[in-house]
Amino acid sequence: MAYVIDQTHCSCCHRCRVECPVQAIRFKGSKYWIDPEKCIDCGHCAEVCHNNIITNHDIPAPKAEPHDKILKTCDVLVIGGGASGTAAAARAADSGKKVILVEKNKEVGGSAWYAHMFRSQWSVWHEKEGIPDPRQKLYDKFMRKTEGKVDGELVKNLLDANVDFVNWLIQDHDLGKDYYLGDGPFNAKGLVSTYDEPYNHLRIDTAIGPGGNGWFLCRKLLGILEEKGGEVLYNTAAEHLLQDEQGNVTGALARDPGGEVEIQACATIVCAGAFTHNKELMAKFQPIFYKDDGSEPVHVFTCATCTGDGITMCDEIGADIDYVNRRVNLFGPARHPFGTCGLAASRGASNMMVDPQGRLYNAPMAMSEVSDMAVNVPERFLWSVLDQTALEASMAQSQGREPDAVGVDMDRLYRNFQEEIDQEVEWGSIRKADTLEGLADALGVDRDTFLASVKEHNAHLFDPKPFGPPPGGDDDGPGGPPPGGPGGDDDDGPMFGPMDMPAPTPLENGPFYALMVKLFHENAVGGMATDGKVRVLRDGKPVPGLYGAGDNIRGIMLPGDIGVQYIESFLSALTVGFCSGYLAGEQAVEYVSGK
Repeated sequence: MAYVIDQTHCSCCHRCRVECPVQAIRFKGSKYWIDPEKCIDCGHCAEVCHNNIITNHDIPAPKAEPHDKILKTCDVLVIGGGASGTAAAARAADSGKKVILVEKNKEVGGSAWYAHMFRSQWSVWHEKEGIPDPRQKLYDKFMRKTEGKVDGELVKNLLDANVDFVNWLIQDHDLGKDYYLGDGPFNAKGLVSTYDEPYNHLRIDTAIGPGGNGWFLCRKLLGILEEKGGEVLYNTAAEHLLQDEQGNVTGALARDPGGEVEIQACATIVCAGAFTHNKELMAKFQPIFYKDDGSEPVHVFTCATCTGDGITMCDEIGADIDYVNRRVNLFGPARHPFGTCGLAASRGASNMMVDPQGRLYNAPMAMSEVSDMAVNVPERFLWSVLDQTALEASMAQSQGREPDAVGVDMDRLYRNFQEEIDQEVEWGSIRKADTLEGLADALGVDRDTFLASVKEHNAHLFDPKPFGPPPGGDDDGPGGPPPGGPGGDDDDGPMFGPMDMPAPTPLENGPFYALMVKLFHENAVGGMATDGKVRVLRDGKPVPGLYGAGDNIRGIMLPGDIGVQYIESFLSALTVGFCSGYLAGEQAVEYVSGK
């Protein structure tokens, strides 16, 4: 029997596909699938899968030797090895403390493994170039945009931690070997990578997958932790926090494949990641995410281990859990993962979108926490329809983009777009026909309904209503004004700058293509309430010995579009992960040193 991918938990990071020696892995619908006729059972896909979700039922997993409870002690225990966990553990170890990091996956990284958007607001490199320190301006703007509803002390501390974290890596850990200060993807000076990772030469997507900032920085922090004598327990899941008679947290009870592991610690930092794959918690934080039948018509980018363990453990000891101030996004519609076909599907006004019945549906991609199609389209997907003219224009416009990591040559794919598109047509993940009537048949929709949608689309192609403004217009469009560019002179300037798009053309030159676009979810952020020093709260007061960081804390999150637009664009979830972890590491060291 061939290897199989657990498609429910597949994030489509592409690594198994591009590294398969016999090209046995392809899309089936919108997830990866292994062709049993081509699979040679080499197992390489299972080895490289960060999500650890590729198995062969004919090859039983090795059984661990059962053991009696193992007892370990340390100064600082860190639960979870993603962005916040590796930062917290590395910082504490670098300060001379004995650190144990427990990670229930086979390697560190968590969902940060797939992420790239890390912001460096200011550093010694910025200072050397004469760039003024923006922290006070950023703080004032952020508090204004969030209407003063977040913890100002925490905002200040995160801004300081952002600077301290980057300076620490520059001054103490040779960050300049792999990065320089340059023009990044946020319209501001930031970290630009120079490392040449062999995998990047294979990448077919710059939006997800290893090779970028999240992947690199987690690995670098792991190296610092190990160099300073820290211990990492892989395949080990923390299950319960330990407390003394006064309610101080004194460590955790964990479990590895062989049995229980008790870890006694002076300070514990919970960095257990998002809660996306815990349906019970998701029902409390975002009830509409999972449909009533339990299915998941959303493309999820958080890894399979994101089951809200940190929230569950803290709730068990009575910590304050905030179910209101959180972010659980349902973005879309988009063809995500991106790559060649994603660009073709996401050209906004250049494409027609129809619902599963073939009816015209205007659903521009906007920075809203919940896309309106999540509520109004029961099937939660649309078809993005374009003709050969629009396809060719899209691919021509896409060439020359600046990747986020060295060695990523996406133009090799854009130049050969037809081969890529035709391959997915063969797989059935893209529908193609020479005529519009044929495309309607391929989609299984009524011809008259579909043709009426085409007619209306073409008629309104240059009309700003109801399809929103033409590209480059001054109208804010359906999504409202774009989020402000942090630190920039334009207070409400766009976060990423305008997206260049081909001029819209009528849908009339076959062949015609339809690509499925659906909702996608990047991470579920929220959980334990913390104070400005990331101490987890119980009845509004800090729990001695307990800290939280990353996606499993409320942090500076707010619900709704304000939380998405001005919090995500202000720092980014990956930046908050690393910086809150760094802050937690420093606070835990101070607590341990004072005992």
